[in-house]
Amino acid sequence: MTATLARLDDPALLGRVDPSGFHLLLRALPSSAAEAWRRGSEWPLPSSMHAPRRVLFAGVGGSAIGGDVVATLAGVASEVPVQVVRQYEPPPVDGGTLVIASSFSGNTEETLAAYEASSGAMRLALTTGGELARRAARDGVPAFTYAWDGPPRTGLGYGVFATLAVLSRLGVFHLPAHEAEDTIEALGRYTAAWAPESPAVENVAKRIGRALFDRAALVIAPGALEVAARRWAGEIAENAKQWAFAAGLPEFDHNLLEAAGTTGAPLGVVLLDSALAHPRNRLRVRETARLLREAGSPVEVVELPGRTMLETIMLGCALGSWSSYYLALLRGADPYPIPVMDGLKARLSEG
Repeated sequence: MTATLARLDDPALLGRVDPSGFHLLLRALPSSAAEAWRRGSEWPLPSSMHAPRRVLFAGVGGSAIGGDVVATLAGVASEVPVQVVRQYEPPPVDGGTLVIASSFSGNTEETLAAYEASSGAMRLALTTGGELARRAARDGVPAFTYAWDGPPRTGLGYGVFATLAVLSRLGVFHLPAHEAEDTIEALGRYTAAWAPESPAVENVAKRIGRALFDRAALVIAPGALEVAARRWAGEIAENAKQWAFAAGLPEFDHNLLEAAGTTGAPLGVVLLDSALAHPRNRLRVRETARLLREAGSPVEVVELPGRTMLETIMLGCALGSWSSYYLALLRGADPYPIPVMDGLKARLSEG
């Protein structure tokens, strides 16, 4: 194990497995988050937009990740419900509904369909351009456009912080500027701690990547941190091309635990924890880890840093990105391309 872990300190491994420099996109999360927060705070709010009674965030894949985080925060800090819609058809809307159509490319078919089906609502397009930007211009719908030279899953800074800034100005959140700025500053510090030049003996992301090597990954998190667990599972699948699943506490302990704690499934388990979690869920983390270890599954319990829920969730997501990156290196899987998913999109466009 020590020798394998030491491989992650070899710069030649990065050059061989990651020729496009995917790690540079992970390093850029703090700066992109800062840019998104600044631009979202300064973006001219159209006169047609007012405080909504509810928010629907329409998107799929990497374009929906920001919505997941925002909806989770709204669940604990806002009276205005925020729902992520990952379908072609949104639920019924009216003038009190704000629909944020989020498509990184602007050409995502599910998001375009949801955009067209929500014409009775206030609408906002969040995109780098493409067909969504064209339709928004056609319809007089405001569009927050940005540039990002990477795949959608690496644009988390824009998905979260641009959306938070706009919704805060619309009264959906009361998010003090210093809370967003403190989160961005923490992302900068921990990015340095998890980056490739940080040696494996001190780098928790490298250790977790090694622990998950060649095992289906199960990432479990309590309460609001479940959104970070879902992000981990998606990143492991896309970046490392390895099976991964996410689950939340306490729900996991009421069904899936029975199988995982009895059969000793060949899983690599990560349990996320935080000082902000409910005390009973923190106890569940410890006891669930004990039961899974007794069943023969290797378990990593990771206490996430963070003084606020926003900071904790974002650091949790960032740690998942870096851990999946090192897992990809060990597996010899280029983390940038997603040829299977791209092939499906091509077939669907033909059909």
